[in-house]
Amino acid sequence: MGKRKRQSRYEHNHTLTTLLMASFGGACAFITIETILPDLVELWGQNMNKLPGWQVHMGSVCVGILTFFLFLLLLEVFETGSKITAWRSSAPWLPLILLTALATVIHIPLYVVIPIGAIYGVWAYRRTCSARQLPRSP
Repeated sequence: MGKRKRQSRYEHNHTLTTLLMASFGGACAFITIETILPDLVELWGQNMNKLPGWQVHMGSVCVGILTFFLFLLLLEVFETGSKITAWRSSAPWLPLILLTALATVIHIPLYVVIPIGAIYGVWAYRRTCSARQLPRSP
């Protein structure tokens, strides 16, 4: 007969690791867009020169945060096994996507976007941690 696995008395909480992995994915998306951008400007020259620099770079930030959110949602689904828990822990980050998309469309200075994003990021982190600690249904 095989040995029975011993059940742990506590559940591991890997929220910080999950957020770091999602941040890595978002940073990779941002860096990829910023790296490909000069080639796109060269390829589509006149059409791309019509866009202001702030709009292009804020669009890259928006794509990075969107990728962060998608990675976080997928990692949470894989880790928790629950789509509802994954959505509850990922949803607090959605307004950051809205903020950067709005800053891409209309010019919101970077010195306004960064503090708002940082303050909101702390709140979203706390919400993500608390969503992971909710009791799960069997």
